[in-house]
Amino acid sequence: MQIDYSPYLKDDLGANFHPTYTEFVLWAPASTRVVLNLEQEDGSFKSFICQKEDNGVYRIKIDGNYLNKKYNYTVTNDGEEITTNDPWGKGTSLNSVYSAVVDIEQIKNMGNIKPTYEMKSPLDAIIYELHIRDFTEDKHNDISDRRHYLGLVEPHRKTFAGHPAGLDYLKFLGITHVQLLPVLDFYGPDDINPLRGYNWGYNPISFFALEGSFSKSPEIPQSRLIEFKQMVNELHKNNIRVILDVVYNHVYEYKNTSWQKLVPDYFFRFLPNGKISESSGCGNDFASEKPMARKMIIDSIKYLVDVFDVDGFRFDLMGIIDYETINLALEEAKKIKKDIMFYGEGWNMPTYLAEKYRASTDNANKMPEVGFFNDTFRDVIKGSTFDLADKGFISGNLDNLAAVEYVMKGSVINSPYHHRFDAAHQSINYVECHDNHTLFDKLVVANHDESDDMILQRIKFANYATMFSFGIPFFHMGQEIGQSKFGLGNSYNVIRVNNMSWKLLDERYDMACQFHLIATLRKEFAFFLKYDEPSDIANTFKFKRWGNDILCAYAIDKPQIAPYKKVIILYNPTNENKQFELDGYYAYMSIMNNDRTPNYIKNGIIPAACAQILYQMENDKI
Repeated sequence: MQIDYSPYLKDDLGANFHPTYTEFVLWAPASTRVVLNLEQEDGSFKSFICQKEDNGVYRIKIDGNYLNKKYNYTVTNDGEEITTNDPWGKGTSLNSVYSAVVDIEQIKNMGNIKPTYEMKSPLDAIIYELHIRDFTEDKHNDISDRRHYLGLVEPHRKTFAGHPAGLDYLKFLGITHVQLLPVLDFYGPDDINPLRGYNWGYNPISFFALEGSFSKSPEIPQSRLIEFKQMVNELHKNNIRVILDVVYNHVYEYKNTSWQKLVPDYFFRFLPNGKISESSGCGNDFASEKPMARKMIIDSIKYLVDVFDVDGFRFDLMGIIDYETINLALEEAKKIKKDIMFYGEGWNMPTYLAEKYRASTDNANKMPEVGFFNDTFRDVIKGSTFDLADKGFISGNLDNLAAVEYVMKGSVINSPYHHRFDAAHQSINYVECHDNHTLFDKLVVANHDESDDMILQRIKFANYATMFSFGIPFFHMGQEIGQSKFGLGNSYNVIRVNNMSWKLLDERYDMACQFHLIATLRKEFAFFLKYDEPSDIANTFKFKRWGNDILCAYAIDKPQIAPYKKVIILYNPTNENKQFELDGYYAYMSIMNNDRTPNYIKNGIIPAACAQILYQMENDKI
């Protein structure tokens, strides 16, 4: 049978709930017959034959109130009957056994709370990555709703030592965005007893339905949506925007997915020899370039922005997705929210899609409003992620200060590498994320001859270097206090090892205070937010070495930085205190002891593995 895969352009796919009826719309061009199996009031299921329309769509309207009722479809493909969930379904039952009917209008009618902190540029963002369960599971605090959406936003929570925990801790840090590891439905934990399993969520079941193990009442499909919307609103109320980590590039095993069951071999990439493309290394590649696969991704993004008011997306292995889909999705999302953020992992994965079409860093110029995780920044500042013994700048490696300047300038200048990005907002600067070893575990190996205190000082130094580089600073949960995963590099399915340690926060609260200070200073030193274009960055900021390759500094002496007359940032990555002498008196605020009181100096000592901002104001008489 010749199958017509003509795209369906309307936005009504899925189960469209109304109090007196629900309309079910399914794209199934390979099917000769579609039967809706719908749960009734007594818990039994009744079957209804759907009516075929143009463009491969089947539709049926069922009278009655079917909120929270389960459903699936039995489709006949090539003479064979197979039962599948709805890939456009917005709700799901416990452990994703069925799709479920949910009321989208109720969620939209909950309203949106707008943060008072205005985003004038992506460079205003300070991103903090966390996993809902990992952030709230540890019991060294008084969070009551652990592991759940609403546990993330409980106000006035404290650690055992009385320090802020949960939502109040996020506010204290001074971050502007939380990036949530996957919240769309995935395989792994049991919805009723999540302690039976654990997974980060990079094995998606749905691009629309929310994960049940994060819900207080996962047995009620509508509750997941209500709780998630409440969580987003509470974060917005506290001036924290929400970025979702989305996995549109692959599935764990394609044969058992609703996509493959419904439209065989359409939604996935296959090699010329008939084998499926598996470039992610952890599943089968989603064929984003096909019209209805592209539509599904765009529909998902529009739905999440329009209904839940989320503020951005981090695309897992974005290089597997085609760049046209990313650009079109951004265009649609911006119609709903102008300051939406798009960024992702731009690794050039060997998927069966021509390189020129991939949403990889190599094609960054084709996606000018999209950001990319800057692995060059990571490796120059921290050292190789894949060689724990390799030393980067923060470990005291001064061999390539030109590379340090390159990445601190957003990787937009042609020295010593060819520029990676056309503007600084495309550079997501980071040294740690959920993947691989934590920064602490890396430094324990790279700087094995140093004390824990010196390693923790180097982590402060790394946070400073990330915060005060051009581009968008990104931090992983617990990085600010030097958390460890006890040497484990791949912890995607290991219970508790990824948890935020609130006990460790009590022990190292000074490190959290230091992070709060540098986040505050980044916002106050607004020139870091103004400069995005390579010419502005190149003409205004100069790096130089002081002494025998001991101090790396960049100085500014331009009128564009008003109200500052001069600003110097000193970096001492060595393990020794170093003296410096200035060309006049400069004010500074101590990063070592979190002192915000300006002091004026002309010379002094910068401690080992430390950074320091010094500045002159336009009206200084000194």
